[in-house]
Order: sequence, then structure tokens, then C-alpha cells
Amino acid sequence: MAPAVAQSDNNGSAADRKLTLEELAPGGSKPANAPASVRANGDYGEFVVKVLPTGLLVDESERSPSWRHLEAGQTVKRDYLQLWSKRGYGAEEEDYVVEVAHYQVGQEQIQAENGETRTRKIATNVTRYERTVTMGGGYDYARIDLRSHYEEQYRTVMCVRGESDKSCLENPGDSRWTFNHQSSKATLPVETNSAGARLGWGLVSLLIPFFAGSVVTLYGGRKAVERAKAGPQISAIWWVLTAVGGILFTVLAWDWLAGTLIRAPWLVSAAGGILLGVIAVEWFGRNTFGAGFLQFQLAEGFDPTDPADVEEAVQEAQEATDPDADSGGPEDAPGVLKAQLHIARFARGDTGARSAIRKGIRKFWARARGASADLEVDGNMQTRIDVDGPIDELYLMDPEDEEPLEYVPEHHAIEFPDLITYEETEDGDVIRHYHPVPWIAGGLTLGAGWVVSQLLTGSGLLGLAVAGLGLFAFKIARPRDGELSANLAPLHYHHAVGSMLTHARGLADAKSWDEWFRNYAESEAESHADRKELLDDRSESQMDEIYNRYVAQSDGDAPVRNGDSGQEEPADD
Repeated sequence: MAPAVAQSDNNGSAADRKLTLEELAPGGSKPANAPASVRANGDYGEFVVKVLPTGLLVDESERSPSWRHLEAGQTVKRDYLQLWSKRGYGAEEEDYVVEVAHYQVGQEQIQAENGETRTRKIATNVTRYERTVTMGGGYDYARIDLRSHYEEQYRTVMCVRGESDKSCLENPGDSRWTFNHQSSKATLPVETNSAGARLGWGLVSLLIPFFAGSVVTLYGGRKAVERAKAGPQISAIWWVLTAVGGILFTVLAWDWLAGTLIRAPWLVSAAGGILLGVIAVEWFGRNTFGAGFLQFQLAEGFDPTDPADVEEAVQEAQEATDPDADSGGPEDAPGVLKAQLHIARFARGDTGARSAIRKGIRKFWARARGASADLEVDGNMQTRIDVDGPIDELYLMDPEDEEPLEYVPEHHAIEFPDLITYEETEDGDVIRHYHPVPWIAGGLTLGAGWVVSQLLTGSGLLGLAVAGLGLFAFKIARPRDGELSANLAPLHYHHAVGSMLTHARGLADAKSWDEWFRNYAESEAESHADRKELLDDRSESQMDEIYNRYVAQSDGDAPVRNGDSGQEEPADD
């Protein structure tokens, strides 16, 4: 099925007659239970109007699924739409006339005969034209081109009639549609005279703004990193959320964004250069190192000054001497050693001072404007331990302090300039001072941003947003220093920890020697038992052999020994 082709564009005598608002305002009638864009065509046919929305992901082909039925009160933002016809299959082709009128609603004053004046609404700036299309049988459609309206929105009425019928604009009927029309700048065609002109447009609109944006951002970012001692260290999740938010904003605000970028395409390349500079500053600004703060604590330990602990220790000692009591295990030790470890990121300044670094663009901006959270210690820095691993330094904290580490990051305070201040004199009088300059300067800045952006990009709202963000970042948000205070352990505490580790190593060695000696003793005992058993076996074997030789093999009785002489006496016959 090929689309029907418009046959003519008539703007003759039909346009000479001025249409009234009463003729233009009525809409058509849709059949029962039909969509709002359906109109009857005879007894069995129908007309349908479809429009193509504007958007980043819209398929602009003629048979794409992006085409939608025209809704009541909808604003058509393209300069064309589709008129569909459904008739019986096999029906002959038929010509139809499509009449279109654009207008705006104004007012005029009418003076009555009695001299009273009243105001009524009228149709102004009326534009009227016709299109003739040919529709075949079955499903067929035609593209209806509309006049462009890029600057203002116009009300539009479109109707369909047969070639021999009267004007459907002057004689409102059922086959009419009313809607608003304002052409989107995203649909504006772009033409170039030559390849050289296109190349020049690309250099001026794309390359130079991208280069300027990236250079300015890199230079400013390098200076900011030097003052902030480290980059912003933006988390990956924020990059992902920003990308998702940017895509959603582009889809939802496509019309405004497209209109702005069409008039000022250099904004795209400038934004790309700024983004590249931010990524480079973020990438090369990671020059921090890790530091750990370790605190040992003895939980449930024995305190000799506490009577309750002394009494409990005596009771445990008595239970230990009871043979029926269990010997207990490691969990029954008088104290449990616990540790708390806090890890922070640091950066060194020009004077060597250590400053805590937290991730985030707001904290980075505060540090770039002079705020910092320098490390302040209560104790001796010699308790610092150099570490080979994921952190570079380790500090031992006071084991008796419940909160040895207190940290408040650098931040901003929201302060608006005072318009009126009061001063009390020595006489008790109150003098009122006015400070209008900051407020006037702020208003002028916002106004200048609006005017400049309106001239350069056609969107004063963009300039107003940029100027407002600049005022907030530089004048309203004031940087404030943070604080990182650490209560370090006493000077010789690390020697005590070293002694503890040395004792643990000696205890391990002693345990190893004791285990070796025990194994050796058991081995020697087993060897001695084996030799004794072997000697017993040898003795038993010799006695058996003698008995068998002299006793067991004789037929007579065993000889009887003389108790006095020890000689054997012969047996009686």
C-alpha cells in the first residue's frame, strides 16, 4: 500500500473570505467507543489522524510504530501528519479535499447603539489552505503538510470533504479535527551550500568550542587541585547516576534542549570539553595516601582496685582448686583484648601538614576555596608506625579514651548577605545600616545572564540557571574549616606494644620447645618399653628351651635334690 499523494495546494478565492471564530472553533464528532481521532466516512468507512511525536528515540519513518492517534487538545510539533482512510476492500479510488486553517484568538471592542462598549473574542491571523488527496480501497493514508510556526503557537482546524461538497470550514460537519500547532526547532531542516561551508561550520561550531572548553577546564582544575591538595574523587555511583539522569533529562526535555542546541550547537562541544577536563582532573588528582588509627582496649579485664573484681578473682581461684570443677577454656580468661581501627585518606600540603580528604565535589570545592581539616594530635607523633600495605601510616591511640578520634569534614555554610544591619552606639541608640549593593549586584548578574543567554542560545532560562549557580557557589556558600583531632598514645606506648609482641613470640618459641621435648620424651619412653619387652621375650624363650631339654623329654620322674648337700639322690625302684 503506497501513500496517497497530494494533488494540489489551493489558496485561491476560498481564502478571500475571512473565517469567523464561530466557524473555526467547532470540532468533529467521533463514533461511539472510538478513539478521539476517528471520524466517520459515510456509512461504513472512517478517517483517522495520526501524529508523530518529537523525541530522541522516535523513529521518523512513515510506517514506524512511533505514530500515535491525535488526542483532544494535543499540540502537534511537526509540520506534517497522516490522514488514514478505511473503506471496503476493492473500492475504487476517490479524491478528497483536506482544508486546513490556522488562527489565533484575539479580542475586539464593540460599541452598542446605546453607547456601551463590550469585548468579544475573534479569530486573528487566520491562514487557510487546501490539499487534495486520493484514497484507495481498504487501508490507505496520505501525508498532510502544515505551515510552519516556529515562533508562536496557533490553533488549527482540519476537515475533509468530497470534491463536489461545500467548504467544510465554512460549513462545520462531523469530519473535523481541532488541535494546536507549533513547529519544533528540532524539525528545522539544515542546508549547506558546499562541503567547504560544512567544514567551516564544523570548525567554528564544534572544534573550537571543544578545545576552548577543555583547556579552560584543565587549567582551572589544575589550580583547584593544587589548592585542594587532592582531586574531588567522585564515586563511581555518582558518575552512573549522572549519566542516567542526563539521559532521562534529554528524553523528557528534548524539545527545549533541541531548540536550544539547534540555535547554539557550540554548547554541545563546549559541554564535551568541560566534561573531558573534569574527567582528567578527577583521574590525575588522586594523590592521597591512607593512614590508620588503632586503639587497643581490654574488655572485661581485672582491676585490682575494684573490690568486686578482687572478690570474683578469689572465687575463681577457689573453683580452680576444686577437682570436680571444669578447668575452663580460653573464653574464661580474665580479660579480652579488642581493637578499633579507623582508616582515613590524607594529603600533604606545601608545609607538610596532613589534611584529611573526603570524597565529594562539595568538599573538594570547599578545600579549593581555602577550607581544610588538618590533623591535630594530642600526644607524640613518634607513636606513628610506618606500614607496608594498603595504608602508609599507623597511629596508636590512647587506650583509655572512649572517643580518641574526632572528625568534622570541611563544609559550606549558607549565608545570604545582610540587607539591613543594626549597630548600637555608646549612648544606647540603635543605628540602622542598609547594604543594598550585594543585592543589586546579584540582581544585575542574574539579569545579565538572562540577556546574554537569550542572545547567544535563545534560552534565557539557561543563562539564569548558570548565573544563579555561580552566585550560589561563590557568594552564598561560604567555606568552613573542618577538624580532625586524634588523642595519640603516650610516648613509650609503642615500646609496650613491641614488648607484647616480643613476649608473644617468645611464648610461641617456648611452646614449640616444650612440644618438641614432650614428643622426644614420648619417643624415648616407647623405645625403652620396646627393649624391655624384647628382653622379657628372650628370658622366657631360654627357660622354655632348658625345660624342654632336661625335663620334658625324660620318661622318669624328675630328680630329687638333697636338701643338705644339694646333691641328687637316686630314686627308689
